[in-house]
This record gives sequence, structure tokens and C-alpha cells, in this order.
Amino acid sequence: MPDIYTDDLLTVAEEALQPPAHLTPAQLAEWHSHTLRKRLPLIRQALRLACEERDSELATLLIDEAITEHPDPPRALRAVGGDGASLPRPSQANPPTEDELPIPEHILCPLLYKHWNLTIEGQPPHEVYLARRPIGWTGLGDPFERITAPTRHELLRLLGCRILGIDQTNGPHPPLT
Repeated sequence: MPDIYTDDLLTVAEEALQPPAHLTPAQLAEWHSHTLRKRLPLIRQALRLACEERDSELATLLIDEAITEHPDPPRALRAVGGDGASLPRPSQANPPTEDELPIPEHILCPLLYKHWNLTIEGQPPHEVYLARRPIGWTGLGDPFERITAPTRHELLRLLGCRILGIDQTNGPHPPLT
């Protein structure tokens, strides 16, 4: 089983090589001749770097850069694959219902681990799920910020909505603390 960085690399490479969903044949031909052709050298370089230097994390960043520099045509929807790697953009996504996560859990958790320390405080049945910034946090936001929720699922939902920029103040849920 590959490590998390190799798994991320393979997921991002697959996403970079997949055309958007619902393209007409003419749009698909254009995507292959322009977008994919420009992405391939960067993807090849990233895979070579991963093999020779054993640096999957840097290779993943190179492929992300290829996708950013050579984006899909405007208004091209990305299909959400069975692995959840291709997420719809927030303007295309339906707001998540109260019971579902806005981002699939296997994608959300790796996104969170560098930015939040997730813990449980208290004893059952009075436990509280808590997200704190890591010690020495130098990123955006308050280094002493805490987000609490009664369940793990609710905490992941709150953090997922936060990543996507979905406003929680207008819904039934209180704003993040």
C-alpha cells in the first residue's frame, strides 16, 4: 500500500489527465490538443522527480502547478469520481445537507492534518471533539483558535465548510469559534 504522499500524487496525476465531464466532441478535441498537451511535460517531470528523487510531495505540487497554469476551459464541470478526487468548484456545488460532509472524508482529512490538531476532550458520553491550531502556527488566522463540535462528523463538516468558504452564519449552525 503506498504512503499518503504517493497516494496523493497518483490521485492528482489522474485528475490532471482526466478531461472535464460533459464536453462536446469539439471541446474534447480542443482539450486534448491544448490543455492536455501543455500539462504532459510538467506531469512527466513530476513523475520523474518522484521516481528519481523519491519526493512525492514535490511531484504533487508540480502537477497541481500544471493544472493551475493550464486550467480546464471555462464552465467545464469536473465529474466527481468514485475516489472523490475531483471536487466541483463551490459555485457549481450544491450546498451540502446537514448530514453530509462538503468534501469526502478521505480527501478532507489529509487537507486538515497540517492546519489543525484534532482531539477529543472529556469522557463518553460527555466528550467534545476539538480542532486546534498546531503549536507554533504561523499561517493565516489566530494561532489559539479552537473549533468544537459534539461529534467527529460535525467537526469534520464544520472544517470542510470552512475550507470551501461556505458561510455557516446563515444556516442552522452557529459560526465557527
